Amino acid sequence: MASQTRILLSLLFLSLSPLLISCDKDPVHLHFYVHMLPNKTEVLVAKSDIPVPGSFYNFGSVIVLDNLITEGPENTSYPLGRTQGLMSVMNSLTVAWAANIVFTAGQYNGSSLAILGTDDVSQPIRELAIAGGSGYFRMAQGYITIKTYSVDFNTGGAEIEVDLYAYPAKY
Repeated sequence: MASQTRILLSLLFLSLSPLLISCDKDPVHLHFYVHMLPNKTEVLVAKSDIPVPGSFYNFGSVIVLDNLITEGPENTSYPLGRTQGLMSVMNSLTVAWAANIVFTAGQYNGSSLAILGTDDVSQPIRELAIAGGSGYFRMAQGYITIKTYSVDFNTGGAEIEVDLYAYPAKY
């Protein structure tokens, strides 16, 4: 009986240990805009012949990103960094993200966050996971919410509004 209690307490401690190491620093909330410009800061590197109704891209398309991040919705607003990585188009109005938010100015200059997840662009608010980071955000966890701020239906360009909630780890 005593050994079972010790095992259960050990399992409980191990299950709570991520909470003990993940909140050494204050949580970070940032609000910013990402400027998505096809053929300028986004390049189609793979495509298929399977159309996705309502999308500028076909199913299976892979896009390389290097998008500007700014404080405000205008691309002339103060630059905070870049969104760099890959986006792949699913067989709906959904894209899968594997990207980094790289800060090039301000308090978090030189730090980055890894973003993963699926983004159903038909929804008003979407959520992606923060799956780690570097610099100030080493081993961070958290999430971002995304809202489409504006879309240019002629070019496929868009501005997205982002709220970021990161919980940097203790190290």
